[in-house]
Amino acid sequence: MAKEYFSDLNYTLSNEDTRIEFDLLPEGAERVFSIAGSGARCLPLIAKNPKYLDVIDMSVSQLYLCELRLQAMKTLTYEEYLFLLGYRGALQGGGDSGDDREVLFKKLSLSEAAKNYWVERKEGWKPKGFILLGRWESHFQKLGFLFREVLQCDFSKVFEAQSLNEQIELYEKHWPKLRWNSFIRVAASEYVFNKFLYKGHFSGKSEHKTEERSPSKFITEEFDRIFRTQLVRKNYFMQILFLGRIAYEEGLPLEAHQHVVDLVKKSKTEIRYLNGNLLEHLPQHAYDFISLSDTISYLEAQDANQILQKLSSNTKSGSQMVIRSFMRAPTAIDVSGWKALSEKDQWAQRKDGTGVYQFHIFAKS
Repeated sequence: MAKEYFSDLNYTLSNEDTRIEFDLLPEGAERVFSIAGSGARCLPLIAKNPKYLDVIDMSVSQLYLCELRLQAMKTLTYEEYLFLLGYRGALQGGGDSGDDREVLFKKLSLSEAAKNYWVERKEGWKPKGFILLGRWESHFQKLGFLFREVLQCDFSKVFEAQSLNEQIELYEKHWPKLRWNSFIRVAASEYVFNKFLYKGHFSGKSEHKTEERSPSKFITEEFDRIFRTQLVRKNYFMQILFLGRIAYEEGLPLEAHQHVVDLVKKSKTEIRYLNGNLLEHLPQHAYDFISLSDTISYLEAQDANQILQKLSSNTKSGSQMVIRSFMRAPTAIDVSGWKALSEKDQWAQRKDGTGVYQFHIFAKS
């Protein structure tokens, strides 16, 4: 795997819409396996009360962030939790004159390693929280700033729509198509993605991508689809990118929904944080549900195509695996003993709020 890319704090919000996994995971599963990322995608799964949740990442920094997120959910009030992370008091503009994030942080029961990690980085998270600290979030914040301030693109009218029909009408009337298309050809080029966002490990490089469209055309077309099929005021990713903030709280991601936080507080799920390679850890237990994020795009083709066969031989019938891919999909997954759920793939593609992933969902026969 591209170890160099996964060696620091890459994600602090979520570039993936966890509603897919949340809806697919049955209540009370025995054991769940998930890529950690920022924790914003995997931790809401605890609301479904699995007995065990194994969270893995090659970056220990991402595991420290997962630990902090979970302890904040468990320990703080809902309002304090939103403030600590940065959903309130950071994106909305203006100075903070209420709660002190350092005071809230001291309430959390963290491992010594995680506590020391975040104390050393206090100057980064104390002013505005945690959700925009990552390299991914920083990149898209810069893109959004260029859209709004340099190109003078005003997207606000589209986000004010109260219905999909109204949104489409406003989108067709007010969207700055020429400036947007011209800019995205540069900003979403293979060169920019590879150099500035993926540090040489972009899965959409021309020599091994499976998506026929260029990155810029892919994003242009998929974003156009989203603006015509989803209310973007309910999409946190689109709000942050085009408005620079979460202006409409109905767009908050699942981890910031109060009913999810309340269920996580009550859950008895036992969580393990695993630092290492998923290919080494996956076979060690029989998992009922496996969420592999977009890691499949970074595996060698042979490992990607054999991913279902690398699981424990004790994996039960009905167990599910959810895979995303961006620009580079598996070419020939060995589905022996498994069933590809193509209807679920299409459902997930329509529901997903980011618009940049293909889905590959499987169930054990």
